[in-house]
Amino acid sequence: MTRPVGLSRRRTRNDLTSLGVTNIRQRSTSTANAIDAYLQSRLGDIVLVSKLPDVVRYAQNIDDPAARNAARAALTAAAARSPEYESVAVVDAKGKIVAASVATDEGTSVAFREYFLSALKGATYVSDPSYSVITNRPALFFSSPVAANGVVLAVVRTRVNLASVWDIVEGDAGSVGEGAHSFLVDDYGIRLAVSETRGHRDQAESLIYKPIAAIDADTAKKLAADKRFGQKTPEQLVIDPLPTLKTALDALPKGASADATFAFGAGSAEQRGVVTRLVTKPWGYVLAVPLTTYTKAADNATFDAVLMLVMGVLLSFVIGVVLTRSLVGPLRRLVGEATQVSTGDVDLREAHFDTRSGDDITHEVASAFDRMLNALRFYALADETGTGGEE
Repeated sequence: MTRPVGLSRRRTRNDLTSLGVTNIRQRSTSTANAIDAYLQSRLGDIVLVSKLPDVVRYAQNIDDPAARNAARAALTAAAARSPEYESVAVVDAKGKIVAASVATDEGTSVAFREYFLSALKGATYVSDPSYSVITNRPALFFSSPVAANGVVLAVVRTRVNLASVWDIVEGDAGSVGEGAHSFLVDDYGIRLAVSETRGHRDQAESLIYKPIAAIDADTAKKLAADKRFGQKTPEQLVIDPLPTLKTALDALPKGASADATFAFGAGSAEQRGVVTRLVTKPWGYVLAVPLTTYTKAADNATFDAVLMLVMGVLLSFVIGVVLTRSLVGPLRRLVGEATQVSTGDVDLREAHFDTRSGDDITHEVASAFDRMLNALRFYALADETGTGGEE
């Protein structure tokens, strides 16, 4: 039993879509793991700094100039570990930077920062991207308590630019098919990195910090107080809504790697995406691809089949016309010659038909006419002979 063409095409499209989503999921998970590994590595660096003897010694003797110089040297060496490190610093218990790899950072108060408050309570911390009060550019902050004999004496923190995270996200542009794009969102649905910044880093700040849904007023005020948006107020944020992504992200558990598929757009703009929850931070990494990237094979096959059908009909028509003309012309000439013979316009003894035509049908008809003429000549000659005998 043959399957209807429409049903077969729809099934093929669904199969291609399923295969595409599997490909997207694998890539999304891989990239999310890479971001997780990066965050864990940078967090491990600051934990190591918090245990350096010169740093611990200085935390125990904040007013000692010699201890401060030794701590500065240790912090400068730590900052040289990676190019994205902008600053590594010691923050005293009051929230003031007292020693740093960048001298101009010293004296700045970061007492309001969540990374300071959390580390002062004894926990390591990875911040969401927020604007530095020193550079006024978005950065990540990693912090760890400096303790001695079980007592937290100070906090160490690193300020890390977003270049490496952006590199990872931008690397997925076009990775799983034409039009593939990616972005990283925090737990509030705020975009932290987008693949569209590749080659356009100068426009990065206008492309990120676009929430996928409205943020409630109290949360927005808290984020603004933590300098999440720099000089922008919550009211100035441009919301780029993706309700299906918001629903999928909210359903994912925190603190464990998990993913979910979602769809958005309509018609030719319809897309399929996978959001993967990170472990280190409750962020979601999103990789999406236009649906047509995977279904165009089925669409093209249908178009090609229709095109071949049309070409077949046209070719049959052309061949029919050519064959008809090649047969009808010679046959009409034969009919004309036969008519002349029958009306006596051509002497029966001199009449003959052209038997040298190239096609078989015309040749056979001409030969048949010649055989008929020969028979007519025979009977005519017999009649003439019989008539002459009677006279």
